[in-house]
Formats: sequence, C-alpha cells, structure tokens
Amino acid sequence: MRIVDLSLPINRHMRGIPKIKEYEENPTRLVVLSALSEQHLAQLRAQGLETVAQPEVTHHMMSRLEILGHIGTHIDAPCHFLEGTWSIDQVPLESIVKKGRVIPLTHLEPGTAVTAEKVLATGVQFDSSVIPILHTGWTDRAWGTDAFWNDMIYLDTSVSELLLERGVSAVALDFFPEVPFWRIVRDPSAGPGPNHCLLLGKGTILIQMLTNIGAIGTEDFTLVAVPLRLEGLDGSPARVFAMIP
Repeated sequence: MRIVDLSLPINRHMRGIPKIKEYEENPTRLVVLSALSEQHLAQLRAQGLETVAQPEVTHHMMSRLEILGHIGTHIDAPCHFLEGTWSIDQVPLESIVKKGRVIPLTHLEPGTAVTAEKVLATGVQFDSSVIPILHTGWTDRAWGTDAFWNDMIYLDTSVSELLLERGVSAVALDFFPEVPFWRIVRDPSAGPGPNHCLLLGKGTILIQMLTNIGAIGTEDFTLVAVPLRLEGLDGSPARVFAMIP
C-alpha cells in the first residue's frame, strides 16, 4: 500500500484569511514547555520553535498548541455556518473516509473561479459513492506567499449545486470555497458563505486546503480525512491522506 499525505504542516508561519480579526488576534503557536536537556532545548530553538520564558528540563518533552479550527488543512462542520446542525464530533466518519476521485483543474489561472462547467469539462465521473477532490494545484503553487490570498482561485456556487445534485457526502479542495470577499466590495444584502450554506446545509462536508494531490496518480484510492473529536465545535485541523492499494 502507498500512502500520500495531503496535509499542510502546522507551524507558526501559517496565515489565515485576510480581514478576519479572529485570524489576526489568534495566530497559530507551537510552544515548547519542557525539554529533555539543555542541548535538546537549544536544538528546538534552533529549529525556530517557540518556548516559554523558562522551559523545564526534565525527563520528557511537552508542548502546547494554539490553533484556530479553520486554518491550513481542516474540515468544516455544518455548525460553522448553520445553527442546530452537526458539530465536528458529530460528522459521520463514513462521510469523510471514502473512495476519492481527483478532478484535474490545474490549468486554471490565478484569481479565477472553479465553475460547474469547468468541472464537467474534465470528463471525470463522480457520484455519491466517492469524495470528489477539486485539484487546481493552488495550495502547492502559492501556500506561504502573498499570492496565496491575493490571487486566490475560488469556488462558484454552480459547483455546489452540481455536488448536491450528485449527492456527494463531502468535497475536498485546494483553494478557497467562496468568492474572495477580502478583495472585492461585497453586496451588504448578500448572505455570508453561500457555498458553505448550500453544502453544509445538506450535510456535505468541506475538506479544505489540501496539498500534494498530484502525487496520488491515476490509481483507485481511499481518501481519509480525520478531524479531532472536538465536542461541540465548528471545525478542526485535519490529517488528510490517500491510501492506494
């Protein structure tokens, strides 16, 4: 069996969505609380890891993670946008661990929309038995650069309508699932997150910001998208990978 990791690494350099204060006020932090020796502590600091002011030197290493539920590779639960719906710990694993199918869209230019027409033009067939993976290669190309958010590829609502017609339980993607609101003047009468509301409202789970999709190849595979079991919360960082027999 071959396993392809589709997850971005978690580190303090991750940048969240522009113009949302929760990201600005809550940066990702990995903080070392204790180390095995002074030499070990020096090595950790040399790697760029943050430490508390006076980390303990003891018989184990211990660290603390501070992270929002919607940064890097992550999974959205319906309650992210809709009241009275599943929290992330209630999302059925059967919905997010399933045969995957890659839809190649790597020809798309920066700043353009993924539309249903473009998805259908690939000729890739998908139905409720698979999780479609919309592969633009944008995360591979631009993650960690200013261009990632400035020139973001985005999802048109026509794709959400197509996915719901096909009855998929989840969709995975490597770009933003909404119009990049931070670079346009929004219509104040428009509701928030139309794609989120369309998909999550029908229980179709969003698996976001995958990377390395091109390494999967053309063989059949199972997509495994695993969130933390965070009781009552709206989303979770995730380890996502493809299992290829």
